[in-house]
Amino acid sequence: MRLPRLRSALSPLSGGTRVCRRINPNFCVRLLFSTIVTVLSAGAQPQKYDVQSRLVQVPVLVTDAKGNSLDGLDTSDFELFDNGLSQKIVVDSLGSGLAPISLVVAVQSSGISAPVLEKVRKIGAMIQPLIIGERGCAAVVTFSEKVEWLQECTNSNDAIDAAINRLKPAEPRAGRMLDAVAEAVDRLNARPNARHVLLLISESKDRGSEASIEAVARMCEASAVSVYAFTYSAFVTGFTTKSNPITRFPIGLRRSGPGRHEPASPPTLARQPRSTPPEQRVDLLAAGEELARLDKTNTAQVLTSLTGGTVMPFTRQSALEEVVMKLGSELQTQYVLSFTPEDRTPGYHRIELKLKREGEFLLRARPGYWSGPAQ
Repeated sequence: MRLPRLRSALSPLSGGTRVCRRINPNFCVRLLFSTIVTVLSAGAQPQKYDVQSRLVQVPVLVTDAKGNSLDGLDTSDFELFDNGLSQKIVVDSLGSGLAPISLVVAVQSSGISAPVLEKVRKIGAMIQPLIIGERGCAAVVTFSEKVEWLQECTNSNDAIDAAINRLKPAEPRAGRMLDAVAEAVDRLNARPNARHVLLLISESKDRGSEASIEAVARMCEASAVSVYAFTYSAFVTGFTTKSNPITRFPIGLRRSGPGRHEPASPPTLARQPRSTPPEQRVDLLAAGEELARLDKTNTAQVLTSLTGGTVMPFTRQSALEEVVMKLGSELQTQYVLSFTPEDRTPGYHRIELKLKREGEFLLRARPGYWSGPAQ
């Protein structure tokens, strides 16, 4: 393969150099290695990922007792059971070549989430270099009182960043998460030859969707979509947003123009309360409502546990950036197990995974899937 082609393929990573300086160097090396392997394999013999209706894919994250990802596993290390029956599997990993990622970033844009949106706008440039990589694509959708698509699936870092920056707070307390998930799953299913990932950046509970959690959960189980959730409390996060600095003037002076002050009316003892900009206010009246919702279904937890994903809560800007890096690292180090079920009986199929190695390991994967129609 010619060197100019390699340089061209690696050039998008230059945009992530600034980000990589802030994270674990091992992850940056792994990301660079992934890109080189992809380019070299594409130059030699392009790998095809044939999609068959009977094929079941199970992304798996394997970690040791300390939470570190376990590398170097292959087909001989895994054993998979479908409804108790051992299956013949194929294992793909970073070294052997993983399918590219098709990602949907679904962001709650309720008015109460305004302080969170301020933080989310700052991570747009991290999506392409750290999560989807050179061959993947990402779409952006927002949901409040309605579901609105801001960007179709693209690999352009600039387009993804621009879409994230267009996030604006909408109706104060609407958040149709389930409706957004249903649309996202439909669009991801229309993109073959890819690993399907849905990232929710939202509260943990739905607010007013038309779709039921039972129906959406069934859709997720019938597809190969992995759901991850960066969750927050709109009430708590409001306290972590820094206020803009306030310029103070000496008593008796007022500003009349740039850098110039003029005498003002004599100050009085009655002081007017200073108005706080809407985006910096914390709705204390909403606290009771938030507490009342704690006994309702944790929508994010249900969807992630059914699809092999996980919930990653955050409050501050630094924590949000850390979970972005964590998700990118997980997607780069997971294994994808594929098999054609011997038992094709319609209905729910329970998956059981075993690792043929001595030691304490944790395997996180989807617990099962639906065979046949989702409804």
